[in-house]
Amino acid sequence: MDTAKHREFDAPVAACIAGAVAGAAYLAAQGGTAALFHGGMAEPLQRIAAILMGPDTAPPPTEFTATVAGMGLMIHFALAAVFGRIVGAVAGTRSVGASALVGALVGAGIYAANFLVIAPVAFPWFEQSPSMTTLLNHLLFGAVAGGVFASLRNARTPSFVSTSARR
Repeated sequence: MDTAKHREFDAPVAACIAGAVAGAAYLAAQGGTAALFHGGMAEPLQRIAAILMGPDTAPPPTEFTATVAGMGLMIHFALAAVFGRIVGAVAGTRSVGASALVGALVGAGIYAANFLVIAPVAFPWFEQSPSMTTLLNHLLFGAVAGGVFASLRNARTPSFVSTSARR
């Protein structure tokens, strides 16, 4: 009979959750920057939504609608989960601090791939995003994803105890 009351958190699930948490941090930072310097927190979501909805969705002067917001959020958090899995795979079993550092490096790589390689060819409206701020926010994403992943990976979750084991 197994007397263990806890098991390790599932690493792929932890990585997706870490990506979602980091995606929220990224979106808050990117939206805050857009509000301060570009006049609207909605701009990042509009640019993201335009990936599937087309360049007419990208600002300005496109109106921000619930459809655009919903599409932007769905795309953003789907990508955040995928990128969280990448951070989790690279972070492995490192400590929280080391995972955050590795995550920040992965965030820089994601920025480079997305904004220096893919966006100029496929999504030119992202060129209007402030480069240094967007890079810093990708570093933030990676660091948060790495730290949250390592914290969750090391967390213990209750296991289900069968009724026969309770006797």
